[in-house]
Amino acid sequence: MLAPWHSLSARVLDSGNSPFETANGKDVWSYAEKNPGHSKLIDEAMACEARVAAFPWIHGIHFDLPYVVAVGAKVDGVENIGGDMFECVPKAGTAFLMICREAIPGDKGEVIIVQAVVEEDKKRAARFREVDIRHGFSVYQGKKKINSFLSNMTKGRNLGNLNLSLLEMIFCPYIMELQQRLCPSRFRFGVFQVFKERSTEMGDLKVRGKKEDEDEDEKAEVEIWNYVFGYVKIAVVKCAIELGVADAIDKHGSPMTLSQLTTTLKCQPSRLYRIMRFLVHYQIFKEEPITKDSIGFALTPLSRRLSRHGERSMAAMILLQSSPVTLAPWHGLSARVLDSGNSPFETAHGKDVWSYAEENPGHSKLIDEAMACDARVAVRAIIEGCPQVFDGIKSLVDVGGGNGTALSMLVKEFPWMHGINFDLPHVVAVAPKVDGIEYVGGDMFVCVPKADAAFFMWVLHDWDDEECIQILKKCREAIPQDKGKVIIVESVLEEDENDKLEFVGLMLDMVMM
Repeated sequence: MLAPWHSLSARVLDSGNSPFETANGKDVWSYAEKNPGHSKLIDEAMACEARVAAFPWIHGIHFDLPYVVAVGAKVDGVENIGGDMFECVPKAGTAFLMICREAIPGDKGEVIIVQAVVEEDKKRAARFREVDIRHGFSVYQGKKKINSFLSNMTKGRNLGNLNLSLLEMIFCPYIMELQQRLCPSRFRFGVFQVFKERSTEMGDLKVRGKKEDEDEDEKAEVEIWNYVFGYVKIAVVKCAIELGVADAIDKHGSPMTLSQLTTTLKCQPSRLYRIMRFLVHYQIFKEEPITKDSIGFALTPLSRRLSRHGERSMAAMILLQSSPVTLAPWHGLSARVLDSGNSPFETAHGKDVWSYAEENPGHSKLIDEAMACDARVAVRAIIEGCPQVFDGIKSLVDVGGGNGTALSMLVKEFPWMHGINFDLPHVVAVAPKVDGIEYVGGDMFVCVPKADAAFFMWVLHDWDDEECIQILKKCREAIPQDKGKVIIVESVLEEDENDKLEFVGLMLDMVMM
């Protein structure tokens, strides 16, 4: 399910197939039919969302694609039928989910639609926006088919005798039974909500909420969706970077309307709107009035960091961490904790990260650019916070210096220093050349160039303790015994309640694992 997200920007540009088809060669349902394991995963995920309770007087008809019904659990009182809802739907008194009008009685038939609805309600809109993005890029092939359901159902009909009850929720795959009770947290946050704030009467059946649960359980009902759809945020932010949304607004010099953004970025309007709605909700961008009748999208301090240009840009770091190469090893994290076999990166790609980067220049460049954008922020803080560290240093070797961004900033600030950018040969070979800096390719486990001081920034965390000791021993050999320095810039995990970046350190610790 993660692979299609790498094509979200292409989806907004309205180019070619859906991201799922691009990633997997077929639509989600055809893929599931050919891959029983994935089909089972879908069914189990949808089943945990359903949480149904029994109404013994209802005869249920479980209708789905044949390969789904074939492996579905058999339940007393439920008839299992395989078929295609675009062709024919079994007859019933009530149709659950979406249905053609031919399947229900004209005088008393009911249609119950279970679906997430995006509303301007800040208490519950966050989850719905995530669902909206997910459905838009992958699951459905378009709204036209869904709209055809409803138009066919209502065409030429008197709806006076037709009960249409809309229960807000993610789509539910099963019609074994209906929900008997709805917990109050769902009423408040909209995971379940009876349309028009009323109980729904269906003959003798009444659907109402429970009494209030405990606060912690209520919070859990909402918080769990941050983990179900946690990947959505990084995927949408990556999409915004790839499309160049922040760059376009910055170049324009003032807020841009959706129409202006659509024209500039050459995007499909409704899809770009959904992306921007999501980003505004999370305060990555903001809306500002342009005229009395028009609203524009404007930059925030956060979205300025999504621009590919600028001293504080973090775009390259986001693109690295959200790239297919970097994300693939996460599927092996549990195996890593079990201490089974190679590192997750080696398991996913057949070699360690540095060997992979050497053979894949595109990924190597992405690493260097990510480290550079981070260096522009960190080195500025070092220069402003502790410049005295560089007093008396005439030569400085940046071990693992990448494309030389950090070292070039230091040499510019302290012009009496001679800089040595030391990294693997394939990295140094493509690094931009800067006056006052010598470029040396080599292996820090074998030898480090001679200098008054050795500088490490975001390097040692990549290695185990024994390897770090080996690297530092080579540094001791490279610096003068009487006045040599080793300067280390790293994230340190400490129990500090005032550390606003503690969560970053914890996340980086997981990345290193």
